[in-house]
Amino acid sequence: MKKIILISGLVLFIANLSFGFILTIYPTFNALLNCGVIAATTLLLYLLRCIHIGDAFYISLSGIFGCLGVVEFVLGLLAPDSIENNWYLLLVILLIAFEAILLATSYVIHTSTKKTN
Repeated sequence: MKKIILISGLVLFIANLSFGFILTIYPTFNALLNCGVIAATTLLLYLLRCIHIGDAFYISLSGIFGCLGVVEFVLGLLAPDSIENNWYLLLVILLIAFEAILLATSYVIHTSTKKTN
């Protein structure tokens, strides 16, 4: 399963990068932003699979990370092609940080409840 996550992320990364270079209506900034979104989502899903947490945590976080990854990708498509005053970029960064906090919190909760039992 870990290899499938990494291969899927790599294929999506390369496809997005190719679309960014081929299509003139897809600005390079947005293509690179979305490459970062794909890389971050792939990394989070891979880390989720690597750490050992309960099945409920794994299933729910997989769905949340997947859905938020799509939201982040759409925000990356809609973002203006500059860094300055880019609220879409800020939202993407905040969502990725939120996902990382969810992952860390879930791991801590699972390991602390496992020790008490």
